[in-house]
Amino acid sequence: MGIELRDVLKLGGFSECRVIAGHGGLNREIDSITVLEVPEVAKWVKGNELILTSLYAVKEDLEAQNTLIERLHAAGATALAIKPSDFLREISKEIIETANRLNFPIIEIPNHIKYVDIMVPVMHVIFDKKVVLQEDLEYAMKILNELSLVEQGIEVYAKNIELIIKNEITIESELPTVASYSMGVDIDLLDTEKKRELSIIQRPLQMKRVYKGQDVSCVVVPIIVEGEYLGNITSWGQYDQHLSVDLAILEKAATLLSFEFLKMKVKIDIEQQYESDFIRELLFSHSIREQSVIEWGGNYRITKNSQYVCLLFSVQDSKTSSKQYQLLKNYKLTNILKSIESTALIGSIQNGICIILPVPNGEDMSRLATEYYNKIAGQIGSTYKLFLGIGRVETGLKGIQESFLQAEKALYFSEKAIVSSRIVSYDALGVYRLIYSINNDVELENIYNETLGELVNADGSSELLHTLRTFFEYNEVLKDTSEALFIHVNTLKYRLNKIEELTGYSLRKSEEKLNLFIGLKIYDLLQPEKMEF
Repeated sequence: MGIELRDVLKLGGFSECRVIAGHGGLNREIDSITVLEVPEVAKWVKGNELILTSLYAVKEDLEAQNTLIERLHAAGATALAIKPSDFLREISKEIIETANRLNFPIIEIPNHIKYVDIMVPVMHVIFDKKVVLQEDLEYAMKILNELSLVEQGIEVYAKNIELIIKNEITIESELPTVASYSMGVDIDLLDTEKKRELSIIQRPLQMKRVYKGQDVSCVVVPIIVEGEYLGNITSWGQYDQHLSVDLAILEKAATLLSFEFLKMKVKIDIEQQYESDFIRELLFSHSIREQSVIEWGGNYRITKNSQYVCLLFSVQDSKTSSKQYQLLKNYKLTNILKSIESTALIGSIQNGICIILPVPNGEDMSRLATEYYNKIAGQIGSTYKLFLGIGRVETGLKGIQESFLQAEKALYFSEKAIVSSRIVSYDALGVYRLIYSINNDVELENIYNETLGELVNADGSSELLHTLRTFFEYNEVLKDTSEALFIHVNTLKYRLNKIEELTGYSLRKSEEKLNLFIGLKIYDLLQPEKMEF
């Protein structure tokens, strides 16, 4: 049992439409509604259908348009709703005359009314009047095929599924460009283990989830793109009645969503690749003109007078210390980082991931840098070591390049455990900045050999070297140094005398003590594998 056309015309967007012909057929019944834009529309008609069209397939053929009305009437269609457009300015008099003769209703859809404004309320009434059984499955699939997530949004898509299976639906998305739909109620988010299970099984799972504060039985259907879990459709309070039909509809909906998600993921990947390419050009091009960068990077608010700081991250496997660049090349991670500061430039480079951050006056960069570090560390897990090098705040294009080089140096000292922190700023490197800038390895080796070479060669257990390092670390205070080493002060004095004897430098003379301090820093730089933290 369908619904009469005259009643349909009171629903949603139809209330703004106008019947321009076939008024005598307004008592015809509608069992379904569909959009058809193929030349042979009539052969797809099964009867009692309200057809939405722009007549695009026959836009330049008045005779074909007129024949279409006759064939639709003969096939048992209920009515034809036409939406004029740029290629069909108005509905021809011939169509109107034919429709009036046949009492076949023609409805004109105003330009500002979308198909979805008509379809959703009509489908709601139709599905309220019938039970979704196996014979309705084909029609449900047809409706889903006609919906477009891009044009109509996730909420409309979800509501249409709800109308079909008569159950509350939520759609969860891992994509930053697709907002999840949860009907405004609290639901528990799937944990990593459940997502992993769904990505492996790639089929609907029945489970219990928290919905409106209560454990509710539900069916979760994964949205899979290239083997990756990107979201799910959840049907809440699912009962056994018609479950097989509902599952088929939900799986179809998830499959169609996966195509939409794939298109959006590709778009995200392209945008991120563009941003990474721009960052590489920004950082490594020696010939690029500042004006060209500013024009190309207009979307990223790059200006010659603004201040920026570079953050450079890398990841190592905790067991092997091998680099794990791929962990940072993740659009989900990028989205999380963008949520901290939307104007930040984020891209993958050879060392890992680089963030170029605009610096407003008075901004606490250490707080922001720590927030970025914690977000990334939370995503990659404790199996890996995360390192961060921070450059200075600099101005304009040249400043960005300089800040990056500084961040690169800071990252190096962090990765090699020369500085006992995984977050290292360039300013905190102290004398290491001077040593690192020396491009003469032979000279560094000479200074090292002159200061600590003899000590290292004679100190097989590195006891004396460790003592010297601790002595400087505790500001040359004997009591504090001996306590840190768990030795008596007299033992410490003996070791210090031995260091002076082996090196030939006195720890009581400022200049000679400075030579030993610098020699120790060069040792750290040349022998990083001996350092741990």
